[in-house]
Amino acid sequence: MLNSFNIFSHHIRSFPPKFSKEKRKVNLKRHFKRIMEDVDIKQDSKYQKITALISQGKYKEAIKKLKPLLAESPENPGLLLDAGYIHANLGNFSTAIEMYNKTIKLVPKSASGYTGLGFVYNMQGELEKAIEQFRRGLEHSPDNALIHFEIGEALLELDRFEEALKSYYKAVQFGGLETEAETLHRIAQVHLGMNNPDKALDVSKNVLKTNQNFLSIFYIMAGAEVMKENWKAANDNLDQYLKHFPDDENAQSMLKHIKEKM
Repeated sequence: MLNSFNIFSHHIRSFPPKFSKEKRKVNLKRHFKRIMEDVDIKQDSKYQKITALISQGKYKEAIKKLKPLLAESPENPGLLLDAGYIHANLGNFSTAIEMYNKTIKLVPKSASGYTGLGFVYNMQGELEKAIEQFRRGLEHSPDNALIHFEIGEALLELDRFEEALKSYYKAVQFGGLETEAETLHRIAQVHLGMNNPDKALDVSKNVLKTNQNFLSIFYIMAGAEVMKENWKAANDNLDQYLKHFPDDENAQSMLKHIKEKM
């Protein structure tokens, strides 16, 4: 079992190949949707056009339209948050940090500025700094599921599995059905990292009960079966995964290894 675990373990935190990067974008958008609840923003037609551009990923166009509004209202928290988000996506991290720090000065009791900083530091790979800012955000919004989730993400990358589990379970506790399957997926992934395949399988089955379309979970199930050296079950789960993600080279490599063992 140990040898099988070693073969699979290097895939655990990187699964699936583009999952983390895309997930962070999605979560950041969800976070900014929540900002509407804790920061008072007056929405006019100009602002709505900017948010539309942001949602379409047209960040250069969005910042061009945002700059004159920000010049007129330099202490508007909503505009500063959007500016931080746009600059982060453009890779202008120092400017994004400046925008979020200004937001914190204006609305110190809002979690939004701290969470924005956490995302920027996370994007730069400064995980300890990210965790610190996310936890400051929790001081003002302790039931924010997305912040708990992102703390779990940073802890997972640091191989601090037990701490990550606590954060993910908090995310499940405070989150809605929209994010439950994604969070359970991560919990199953952490259990693989802790060499606990049975628990990973149990959680994975709950993912499918929560969202039958969350098909990437079959990769986790395959990994758990590899650790248990249940080669046929591992093969079947990986086949299911590759039907939907045929270009995943890591999964193809794992399937080759499984077939050699069968």
